[in-house]
Amino acid sequence: MRRAIARELMDEPVDDVGELEANLRDIAFANARLGGTAPVVHALQRIGARSLEVLDVGSGGADIPIALVRDASRRGVEIRVTCLDRSEQMLALARRTAAGDPALSFVQADGGALPFADGAFDVVICTLALHHFDPGDAQPLLRELRRVARVTPVVCDLRRSELAFVATWLWSRTSRNRLTRHDAPLSVRRAYTPGEALALARDAGWQTPHVWREPFFRMTLTDDGAR
Repeated sequence: MRRAIARELMDEPVDDVGELEANLRDIAFANARLGGTAPVVHALQRIGARSLEVLDVGSGGADIPIALVRDASRRGVEIRVTCLDRSEQMLALARRTAAGDPALSFVQADGGALPFADGAFDVVICTLALHHFDPGDAQPLLRELRRVARVTPVVCDLRRSELAFVATWLWSRTSRNRLTRHDAPLSVRRAYTPGEALALARDAGWQTPHVWREPFFRMTLTDDGAR
């Protein structure tokens, strides 16, 4: 399947905030039940640190940061997560969902030009955002993720394939949300294959990039070589 370059509806501001909130709930459900959250949680658990500074680039509704904070709390790990998104509309919804959790902070910025010093965070995560970037923009994004991560970036995204497209299209039909029904199948068509993602990471200067296939047509890309 050739990679699509069409834009998703949520790439632009959405007039109906309630419709966007419903779309974010669908995404959070898919992350929790269909393999988006678990790889990121496991990646942070594997590091084994007793305290972590984490940056989430393209945090959307902040469901992944909230899951990380809950998991860290259960394990007695101190964690702070900076949620970064270029959309103030997204950040406003994420702040509402976070309900003032002191472990979470919010920054509006572009993932391709992060306003942080080299190695400012232990881990930099990026979930379901890489496919929004065409190759010419994906490389600067990956370079920035690597630059500000002391240990490793953790990129979790979809894997493009015909089977993934069919499965995602069928899942999207279970939602009545216009954004979900349009964007979910298109996300698969815009996604990279594991080989393409690995090549992008190498071209972006990652030293020992590894990519793993995850359940439900996902993949995880890291630069520490551990699993």
